[in-house]
Amino acid sequence: MLKKSFLILSICLFGFSVIAQESGAPEKGKESFEELDKLDQGTNLERKQYKNISENNKDRVINSIKLLTIVTANFGDEVADSKTALEKIKKDYQIVLRYYYRRAYIASGKAMVALEKDITTLLGKFAKSYDTKTQNLLAECADTITAQEQAQLVDTSTEGVKPVVPYREIAEAQQKLRIAYGQLGLATDMTRDDRFYDAIVHYRIAKDYGIKILSDFKEQEADKKAITDKYAKDLVDNKNQIASQNTK
Repeated sequence: MLKKSFLILSICLFGFSVIAQESGAPEKGKESFEELDKLDQGTNLERKQYKNISENNKDRVINSIKLLTIVTANFGDEVADSKTALEKIKKDYQIVLRYYYRRAYIASGKAMVALEKDITTLLGKFAKSYDTKTQNLLAECADTITAQEQAQLVDTSTEGVKPVVPYREIAEAQQKLRIAYGQLGLATDMTRDDRFYDAIVHYRIAKDYGIKILSDFKEQEADKKAITDKYAKDLVDNKNQIASQNTK
């Protein structure tokens, strides 16, 4: 019985010891020089390569974090755990810079590579969300144009009836929709190549055209406003800006 009690006590003390060690572990990028030296082991060639990665990829990472900050603020509720993932990305970028400024280039470069993978993953999730919304919006535009064409056929076939929507406006809408689908096609191609940042740019352009098509077909200002209100957050996001709480 005494041996069992001693064994249980030993296990508990060991567990507390591990927890204490973990809680007392230095924050990444703030290790002692001795610990940092262990993390930064490698050849001179590796040091140069990872230094270049840290320096050359910096602007791309900053731009990606800016984009993620905007899209997460606007549509974060549509992508599960995106806000938590973004916070981790921002903290990991701080770690990259800590290592870099401490001249631990191998540690910095490796952290940068891992960071970019996380950025790509999150951008990919948002790109998928953008794709769904853009597909639905452009399908609505196509249906609206088709309905206007059919209505015009009836109007022009009826004696004494003037078409509600002139053919010129329908033709302009058709041209806008072709451009929008062209942008959607570019976005889809870039998504296949994991170029999610660029894909989101083209999804936004496609949405801009789609919203304009729906708005232009409305005659009354109140109806036009209803369209812009419905897509208010998208219109702000298309400008690469964060929508205000009133817009949301």
